[in-house]
Amino acid sequence: MTPSEAQSTLDALLAQCRETGTPCGDGEMIWRIWGNPDTSQPPVVLLHGGFGSWNHWVRNIPVLAQDRMVIAADLPGCGDSALPASPYDAASVAGLVADGLDAVLPDGTDFDMVSFSFGGVLSGMIAQRHADRLRSLTIVGTPILGLATTGPANELVAVPSDATPETAAELYRGNLEKLMVRDPATIDDLAMTLHMDNMAKGRLRSRGIARKYPAAPDLLGVSCRLNFIFGDGDVTLDPGLDAIRAYVDTHHVGAGFDVIPGAGHWVQYEAAGQFNDCLMALLEGLDDPDGVGGHDSPELRHTRT
Repeated sequence: MTPSEAQSTLDALLAQCRETGTPCGDGEMIWRIWGNPDTSQPPVVLLHGGFGSWNHWVRNIPVLAQDRMVIAADLPGCGDSALPASPYDAASVAGLVADGLDAVLPDGTDFDMVSFSFGGVLSGMIAQRHADRLRSLTIVGTPILGLATTGPANELVAVPSDATPETAAELYRGNLEKLMVRDPATIDDLAMTLHMDNMAKGRLRSRGIARKYPAAPDLLGVSCRLNFIFGDGDVTLDPGLDAIRAYVDTHHVGAGFDVIPGAGHWVQYEAAGQFNDCLMALLEGLDDPDGVGGHDSPELRHTRT
């Protein structure tokens, strides 16, 4: 895939969605909606990671939208959404998202939410606001106990504003390798195209918020079904994947906990096929009276706590 083909892929997916906006700072928070609103399946709401946008889910939306309405946000200060009013923190940003869901979702509609990285930091507060109709919350790659303070995720290089396109692309690729994926070969033209666009548009200082507000305390107040999906090579997690698994075992008994081998932080992109199978099984399992779904293929190391 060439850069022009990558952009065409993003443009084609955008052409299939419906856009709407909700109040955010001095402008709007942008929401994009795919799929049939009249489907019998509950909608799925997707929240992206820091300095991202709806396109963090580019390899997942087409699969989910086959059977469900899919609603993907550009979080405040990210993508095409306006910055929140200052000063802002996790609670105020989460409040804007929760208010937006009231406007975007039909009245009384039950829904599922899937939140990646920084989106997961906000999700506990959002879930508590919508406890009466949120069926499930799936946390993807969020360092719920805190961000790692050492390692490659903390070795990102700033891209100078006057860098040539070639130099900027090289630095962006290096940052993706350090933070987002386990296998550098998975950073293709599509990943580079959407990442550079997201970095050009991102204004919310999400990492500072994530360091100050780990997700775990707010998730304790969530009453819906909880699921967790991680890549086994995620370098953002502190104190590590095993500690997060032990924490979930203790504090969220019965939660789904799936680890996808060979993938890093951006697991839904790097291992999209396995991730889509896993997520669809979890969502379908909510309607399964004999279990909670799951995917037990040899390609997916699956742990149900």
